[in-house]
Amino acid sequence: MTTSSRVVSAEDMKGAAKRRLPKMVFDFLEGGVLDEITVARNTADLRAVEFKQRTLAELEGSHTAVSMLGRQSDIPFFVSPMGMLGMMHPHADVGVARAITRAGGTFIHSAWSGVTLDEVVAAAEPGRVWGQVNYWKNREHTERHLENLRKHAIDVLVLPGDCVFGDKRERDLHHGLNNLPPRLSIPDMISCALRPAWVANILFGRKVTYGNYTINGRPLKMSQMKPWMAENEDVTVSWRDLAKTRENWQGKIVLKGVMCAEDARRALDLGVDAIFVSNHGGRQFDRQPSTVSVIEEVVEAVDGRAEVYADGGVTRGHDALAMMSAGATAVGLGRSVAYALAAGGEAAVSKLIAQLTSEFEQAMGFCGVADPALAGPEIRRNTWGGGAR
Repeated sequence: MTTSSRVVSAEDMKGAAKRRLPKMVFDFLEGGVLDEITVARNTADLRAVEFKQRTLAELEGSHTAVSMLGRQSDIPFFVSPMGMLGMMHPHADVGVARAITRAGGTFIHSAWSGVTLDEVVAAAEPGRVWGQVNYWKNREHTERHLENLRKHAIDVLVLPGDCVFGDKRERDLHHGLNNLPPRLSIPDMISCALRPAWVANILFGRKVTYGNYTINGRPLKMSQMKPWMAENEDVTVSWRDLAKTRENWQGKIVLKGVMCAEDARRALDLGVDAIFVSNHGGRQFDRQPSTVSVIEEVVEAVDGRAEVYADGGVTRGHDALAMMSAGATAVGLGRSVAYALAAGGEAAVSKLIAQLTSEFEQAMGFCGVADPALAGPEIRRNTWGGGAR
């Protein structure tokens, strides 16, 4: 049981998820693109960070709250946009949104979510949902999604700059997941058969689809998802599209997928309000640096003109503190939340968030930091580098 006292970490949640999910689904979640070098770097570079322990520090009034675009987040974590969470557990995005917003954090609804924005907003705490919108070849899909954000009074728009081109996730190819519905091998059939609860949820629970898009007013069937994506993906997306969106969107804009100073500066020149350092968890483009290793470069380029967020490999509260010591304002959770969801639904996600927040608070204390905003490079003994290289 994920609520037992023996499940005490994100790694424990991952182990529980591995037991509950068929191998093809677990590999889809855990895996990355090509050789998964970027996946490994994200984790290794975070674990290579050494903190400086401080003694008898003044910690009166210590807290874990941060400010994100003028609003208080009670915790330094938010949930990064993730699609297909319904494959992990029927609670899907709804359960995750409830868990993170109840804890005082922010949920970013994915453009590839299997759950409608309407459902997520209804479940989450007011004002704690941001919306991700993708640029599709048929811009009517994009505009309808933007209108839906406005309808729900969501005023923070997250634009993905890291999903323009396709990917080659070889674990998925080995399992036949390049086809939907997948053509299952005998080992995958056996793996599914050994997990009847998961199979029942897929067959009789929430349908696998894209919650934000329809064909003739109806949700996409599984067999329609891949052709729809192939028809609507747009590799011509450019800075011109961002500039046009800035002209027409009255709220805040966060650009996700920034991995260098040049792009950060250009985004700010076009009016972006926050920069999101992310390599998509190593799921889109391999042989990139880890996110933690480029935060300082981006922060220096931003030069106080915008907030900087980051995700990638966070499984401990210490990981979040490492990113914040490099200049990140807040830290996104991805796979670790999906593992917890698979392990035990909404309750397990809530437990994970509490565990990570407790670890973060303890690490702050040992480093002599009472306010996350004051965590700087002086709390580390080393700089970035090494890792999985």
